[in-house]
Amino acid sequence: MKKQQTEKKTSPKVFKDTESWRLSRKTFLKSVIMGGALSQLPWMKAFGSMEQKLSILSEKQLSIISSVQQILFPAGDNGPGASDIHATEYLLWVMADPEKDPEEVQYIISGIGWVDETAEETFSKSYTELTQSEKEKLIETIAPESWGESWLSVLLTFIFEALLSDPQYGGNPDGTGWKWLNFIAGQPRPTPELLYPEIIKTIRKT
Repeated sequence: MKKQQTEKKTSPKVFKDTESWRLSRKTFLKSVIMGGALSQLPWMKAFGSMEQKLSILSEKQLSIISSVQQILFPAGDNGPGASDIHATEYLLWVMADPEKDPEEVQYIISGIGWVDETAEETFSKSYTELTQSEKEKLIETIAPESWGESWLSVLLTFIFEALLSDPQYGGNPDGTGWKWLNFIAGQPRPTPELLYPEIIKTIRKT
């Protein structure tokens, strides 16, 4: 018997045009990387302990999102995988951003629940109880779905950001992604008044 759905699987307005959203994220990432701002975001803090991580997502949610990220971006002979670039830690930082649209954050959280719900419907057990093969099959199943395509696309965007972001932002430890891509981050570091989110306050005053 299928588990009754408790929440409609739909993308918020901001994600209706996924391509436009990705382009806006690309513009943001490019500006902070080239300016070196990611390493100086004043709201950033290390998500080193489980307690800090659980302030954003539950232990089960963390397990699911980490697993899905690794399926979307697995490690290979020639490059790092999602876990190698700390994609989950990066995503936690994004979700903790005080300037982040709460609807976007809730969408990420809701998607985790939808994945688990689909696992119950398909395999009659929670996602965390699935074998690796079953997890991969499940992701293949939801990918063609409207909500699945959108949600997975959002996760991939943040994985790619983690690959390129400053290591102090939670992802890309020791510049793993930079080294793999032979990428050199921008210098010099910006002045305090040009740091995010101070620069946003300045813009809003103009």
